[in-house]
Amino acid sequence: MQKLLALFLITRPLNVAIAGLSILAAAALVQPFHLTTPLVAAMISTMLITAGANVINDWYDLDIDRINQPQRILPAGRLAPHAALLFAIFLFVCGNFFSIFINKTAAFIAMGSSIALVVYSWKLKRQPLTGNLTVSLITALAFIYGALAAQAGLSRLAISMEGRGMWASGWRAGIFPAVFSFLFHFGREVIKDIEDQAGDRAMQARTLPLAYGRTAAQTAATSAFVLLLIVTFAPFYLGLYGAAYWWIILLGVYPVLILALGVLWKNPAPARMRQISAALKADMVVGLAAIYFGR
Repeated sequence: MQKLLALFLITRPLNVAIAGLSILAAAALVQPFHLTTPLVAAMISTMLITAGANVINDWYDLDIDRINQPQRILPAGRLAPHAALLFAIFLFVCGNFFSIFINKTAAFIAMGSSIALVVYSWKLKRQPLTGNLTVSLITALAFIYGALAAQAGLSRLAISMEGRGMWASGWRAGIFPAVFSFLFHFGREVIKDIEDQAGDRAMQARTLPLAYGRTAAQTAATSAFVLLLIVTFAPFYLGLYGAAYWWIILLGVYPVLILALGVLWKNPAPARMRQISAALKADMVVGLAAIYFGR
């Protein structure tokens, strides 16, 4: 039972759930909304690939986590590394299998994302900017993936799509959420790099704060969040999302981003960066709610 619990926890269930909700939120933008086979397949596929990515990331980060995150499953000895590796492979294979039930484009995205996530954990994560950009791009693709699956489902049912212009029809409906996701995750990934400097330095990783200094990392995260504060207004201004979207963003997302920026510059200690990272993760759910209810 303890091993099963360890297998479950190493996938980072909250991250997996957020990934599934991202697909649902993106699909809800493609009107009329129907829970089709391609959409269900996309949700399962995304959750499995996300779980696999989290496991393989912990497998590659075992030595670093012994310093930065000793409470995690592998450094705590709750699961053998070889078992984690086999589990990650199983999750990736299953995730790509389910993508076949969407369409060829989705299967290509799933395969490419899986490969990129492995390369990220193996090599890119320890390089300045390239790792941050890679993981941010892949998380952003989830919204395109979800909208694409919704479009595929409606096409199979021979249902005409509704929409307010090209930015709210078919897979394009996922573009704005993808941009939001990219900026949000880029800023959060840089904050995590600031938090993890001790272990990264010990393992000779060249993350952004170690390669160019903490101020450069703070500036990069700030730029992403400030740009996010600006562009999240665009779909409401263009009439793509309704008042519910704007109020949720205004009251539930903006305050967290502004708080994160304040702490980032006033007290960027590892413990505080860990708290801000956790707050930002929780705020992802609020952002998804804004997209879903404001469509």
